[in-house]
Order: sequence, then structure tokens, then C-alpha cells
Amino acid sequence: MTPTQWLSKMKEIWLKQKPDLILDLLDDSLKYYEDPTQPPFTKKLEVVKAWQEIKTQNIEYINIEILHEDCNVAMALWKFKEYNKVEHVGAYFLKLNESGKCILFRQWWNS
Repeated sequence: MTPTQWLSKMKEIWLKQKPDLILDLLDDSLKYYEDPTQPPFTKKLEVVKAWQEIKTQNIEYINIEILHEDCNVAMALWKFKEYNKVEHVGAYFLKLNESGKCILFRQWWNS
């Protein structure tokens, strides 16, 4: 799986509101920075737990624009908006292993 395909799957998980599907995208040697001010998650189930909030989001749109992609590394800008709420914007950095599973993920956002 390429970074573009990986980010496409993330978008799909977000829109389907099914956080459990993220398990298939993560490697066991994961470092997943959900919150830029906190240490990374290193357990897949921690990531799933953090993504549970998507079950209550009524998303109007999500856009992910890849700024750079090189083999197993990518940087992207993301934007999403819930109905009747503020638009959120941020950035992703990710690194995949040779089988296309995420070993490093970091995100930043404006809110």
C-alpha cells in the first residue's frame, strides 16, 4: 500500500465512522502521535480508542491533499468540517513499512 492509498483508507474510515477498521492499517511497532502535545500511542487499541469520537461526528466534508510522497513516506494537509461547526485544518506526516502498514504517524491541527 502506498501513502496515497493509506490516506485514502483513513478518509474512508472517517467517513464510514468505523474506527475499528484502522487496526488493519497499523504496524505492531507503531508510534502514533494523535495529540501533538502528548507522547505517541504505541498500541493499536489506543489508536482505535482515540478514533471512537468519529462515531458521533456528522461530517460535511473531508479533504486530504498530499504535499509530498516518496515511497513509504508522505506529508499531507487535511481539512474537515462537521455540519454547522467550524472547519478544522491540519497536517499529517506518515511513514509506512514495506508491507504498507503505518509505523509512524504524526498530526497537527488548528484547534
